[in-house]
Amino acid sequence: MIMYVFSIEGVSLTASFRSPETHTFHKTLPLPPKTTIIGMMGAALGLSLEEVHKLVEDQGFLVGVYGFNKGLMRDLWNYRKLTGKEKKYTEDDIKNRRQYSILIREYLFENQFVFYFGSDEVEKLEHLRSAFLSPIYPLTVGNSDDLFKTCKIGDITEKEKCKLSKFEYTVLPGDLSQLYKNDIDFSQIPIVQTINTPQVILLPTKFIFEGDERRVSERQKFTFISTPVKLKTEIDGYTVNGKNVVLL
Repeated sequence: MIMYVFSIEGVSLTASFRSPETHTFHKTLPLPPKTTIIGMMGAALGLSLEEVHKLVEDQGFLVGVYGFNKGLMRDLWNYRKLTGKEKKYTEDDIKNRRQYSILIREYLFENQFVFYFGSDEVEKLEHLRSAFLSPIYPLTVGNSDDLFKTCKIGDITEKEKCKLSKFEYTVLPGDLSQLYKNDIDFSQIPIVQTINTPQVILLPTKFIFEGDERRVSERQKFTFISTPVKLKTEIDGYTVNGKNVVLL
């Protein structure tokens, strides 16, 4: 099957991709999930979250990611809860900060990302690529202050789907936790480098929008690959600029 693909390479000083079920402790995912990449498309095109999700579903855009970072940190946040009762706070409430709460948020720092965008129609992809060349809104990876600096936007190329078994620093569809083996020489790894096994996480992929509210309508499992692995069974994917990736 022929697919038209282009990639965007860039960096960010920080990035945080909160797992949906976390609240006072915002644990980050190892890489941006599909919904985050769709949100970046919306920023480039100047679309709302509802509009860009509808665009992706109607026009069949596919996305992928390759990325790594230099480490993980935790930040302590003091935030004010908005409950609709702000006007009823007494002076004593304000003095004792009863309307404030504390949370811990994880951040990945000094990140390098490559985002992939695919479509079976080159005209659709040309429009999207043009939007990334001159985005309507700033591109971010996670939070609104995690700015993404674009370093290179590749040309649209024609790729043919193939069977692949070796992956690293990417996200794969489904639960592959029992279908891989490490493809790394531990004797060559610096003692200070952290090695993470693949993580399988159930994440939202579609939403129902009702005004300013949204509800999850579909969830899927994804396997986050942080170090080189070799799958016992090959899966469909694409090789783009020497990197193996699956478009989701």
